[in-house]
Amino acid sequence: MHKQAPIKRGSGGNPAAAIAGLLDLSSWIPLARPEWHAMLKALFETFLRHFEREELARLLEQQREMPAATSPVERAVRLASELTALHKVCQMLARNPALPPEARGALAPLERLPATAIPDAALKKALALAKRARPALRPDATEPRIGRGSVADVFRFIRPAGEGAVAFKSVRADALPRVRHEAAILTEMADEAATIAAFVGPDFARTVVEALRDAARALLREIDFAGEAANLRDALAFYRLDDHVRVPAVQGPVLEEGIFMEYVEGSPLLETPLDAGVRRGMARLLFRSLFLEPLFSGVPESIFHADPHAGNILVQKQKNGEVALVLLDWSQADRLPAVVRHAIVELCLHAMSGENPPAALLGRILESQGKIRGISFPEEGDPLHKAFKLIEQLAVEGHRLPLSLLLLRKAFLTLDGIAQQLDPTFAAWRETLIYTGWVLASEAPARVWSIPFPWWDQRGFYRSGLPTRTLAAWMLRMCRGVPPRLGCGTAARGAS
Repeated sequence: MHKQAPIKRGSGGNPAAAIAGLLDLSSWIPLARPEWHAMLKALFETFLRHFEREELARLLEQQREMPAATSPVERAVRLASELTALHKVCQMLARNPALPPEARGALAPLERLPATAIPDAALKKALALAKRARPALRPDATEPRIGRGSVADVFRFIRPAGEGAVAFKSVRADALPRVRHEAAILTEMADEAATIAAFVGPDFARTVVEALRDAARALLREIDFAGEAANLRDALAFYRLDDHVRVPAVQGPVLEEGIFMEYVEGSPLLETPLDAGVRRGMARLLFRSLFLEPLFSGVPESIFHADPHAGNILVQKQKNGEVALVLLDWSQADRLPAVVRHAIVELCLHAMSGENPPAALLGRILESQGKIRGISFPEEGDPLHKAFKLIEQLAVEGHRLPLSLLLLRKAFLTLDGIAQQLDPTFAAWRETLIYTGWVLASEAPARVWSIPFPWWDQRGFYRSGLPTRTLAAWMLRMCRGVPPRLGCGTAARGAS
C-alpha cells in the first residue's frame, strides 16, 4: 500500500478519512448487521488511501466546496463521477427498496447520464475510431450523441443506402486508465484483507476478500468489449423466441476501445409515461424476462443480465400497441448452470415447508466443502427472499459460492426494487408462483411418460429441475403438512 504523505493545509491531515466521514456510508447504505458499517467505512477509506496525495486533496476540496447542508448520499453522487467503482455501487443501490426514498432519488440520475454531458473531444475520438474500422459509416447529422455511462459513451452512426442506424459504444479516454487503476487497487486490497480477520473473524474475512476480487473483475469487464460481444450473442440467442425482449445485435468488428451494435429505439424505462395498467404489466414482464426465464430455462446453462439497473433498460412501443423491453449494456452478464438453478428452486420448496435445507442440497452449490454449521432460513419474508437471505448467510460465514449465484442475488434485488417502483403492489413471490404453474403445465407430457418409465425421471428433463416423484412428494407434503420420508431430490418410488 502506498504511504500517505502529509497534506498541505486546507486539505486535511488525513483526506481519505475526511472524505469517508463526509460520505457517512452507514447513514444510507443498508447492511444486515450494524457492526459491518465500521468495516465498510474502513474498506472505503483504505481504497481512497491508494490514490495519489494530490488527487485525494482535489477530491476533498470538491467535497468541502459543496454546501454544508449537502446530504452524505449527494456527496457520494458527486464523488461517483470521479470513481468508477463507487459509480457502479451507486447504480446498483439506486432502486434498492431498503434505501430511504431520498437516497434512491439522489442516486437515480447516475443510472443514465444525459448525452449532452459527452464533450466534443469524445465525439471526435469516436468518429476517428469508427472511420478507421467501418469507413462506410457516417455520423448522424442531427445528433450523434446518444448517452454517457460511467465508463463508455454511445454514439449513433448511419449505414449507407438507408440501411438503418448503428450504435457505437466507445470507452471514455479518462475511464480506461481509471478502471484499470481501481481494479488494481481492489485486487491489492484483497491481498491485504487477511489482516481484518482479527476483527471480523476468518470466515467473514474470506468473504470480504472474494468480494473485493469479484469487484475488480467486474470493473475490468466494463472495458472488455470482446467479452461483451460474446454476451450479446448469447443473450440474443437466449431471447430469440421472446417477442417482448430486444437485445442489440453485434455489428461489424469488435475494437479494443469499443463495440458496434444494432441501434434499437426506445425510451428509458422509468421515464416513459405509462398508465397504471401498463406499468403493472411492465413490472411483471421485467421480472419474468430477466429473472424467471433464466431461472427456469431448461437449458444446460442460461445467460442473465447481472447489472439490470433502470439505466440499462428501455421501453419500446411496438406496432401492435404492446410494449417490449430493450436490454442494453451486457458487459456485466453471467451464466446460470442447471445445478444452481435447481438448487434455488429446492431452497424455495424448503422455505415453503418451514424445514431447514439439508447439507446435501447446500453442498451441491458450494465451491468449498467446509462444515456447514446450523444454517437456517430467516423468520421474515416469503420463500424466495428467504432463499436469497440464506445464500447471503452462507457467504457471510465464509463459504465459497458460485459467482453466478451471488450475481443472480444482486440482480434479483435490483429487479425487485424496479418492479415495485413500477407497481407498488408487485410481489416477486406471487409472480414466481404464477410462472412456476406455467412451467409445470409445460412439463406435463414428459411427466406422464415418467410415471411408467421411472428411469427417465431425471432433473435434466424438466425446466423446474424437479423429477415427477420429487414433485409429487412435495405436493403431498404441502397438502398434509407432514414431511415426506425422502431426502431432497430423491425419488420416492411409491409417491406416484
